[in-house]
Amino acid sequence: MRFLGFGLILSFLIAGCAGMGVQVDDQLHATRQVLNEARTNKLNKQCPKEYKEAELLQKKAVALYKACRPEEAMPIAKQAFDKAKSLCPPVPCPPACRKMGPKDSDGDGVIDSKDRCPNTPKGAKVNKVGCWIVKGLLFDFNKADIKPQYYKNLNEVVKVLKANPGLKVEIQGHTDNIGSATYNMKLSLRRARAVAGYLVKHGISSSRLKVKGYGFTRPVASNDTPEGRALNRRVQLKPLY
Repeated sequence: MRFLGFGLILSFLIAGCAGMGVQVDDQLHATRQVLNEARTNKLNKQCPKEYKEAELLQKKAVALYKACRPEEAMPIAKQAFDKAKSLCPPVPCPPACRKMGPKDSDGDGVIDSKDRCPNTPKGAKVNKVGCWIVKGLLFDFNKADIKPQYYKNLNEVVKVLKANPGLKVEIQGHTDNIGSATYNMKLSLRRARAVAGYLVKHGISSSRLKVKGYGFTRPVASNDTPEGRALNRRVQLKPLY
């Protein structure tokens, strides 16, 4: 192959020259390897212009090296190496061909494979499984009244509903598992009605709202701890299309 015969010859030629002969010889040898590899991979056919430029730089460096001018040969040898290494740089993949990340069809921040509540409207706050919630709104044990600190969170729901005038929702009340199933079903319905009442009071037509209690049948956290039970005393919203 071209360049392969230079190694031993150049090593002897530089012996009587002062300066950085050994370093230049190593650099030229490395460039030769890269060019040979590029030729094996047919990059000299794919990028003939760039390959030729690297080859000419290598020849120039070799000529200076033979003339016992290693200080001048070294930067050109490095340039030849860099040119050879960068043959046919990969073309950036257009957006259409880039590997897509996990899909989030409704844009709520929860990927489809983990989203239990698809088609959440834009702007709705969701929990870790993608279900529309009144952010932060939790109820005290055995209570269905909404504390004033949660009004701001409910106003966000009002805003989403006003931005989607054709959207109807099911307001779903939930409880922890303390008490009987029958009692908790009624308590969860009271919580759903409390939220519905707030929305109606703030301009949302009752015809767009459906209330339903689920008791403790759909926990989002363990009922074995006080913290988990508190998270289960909640209200969720399900879009009805």
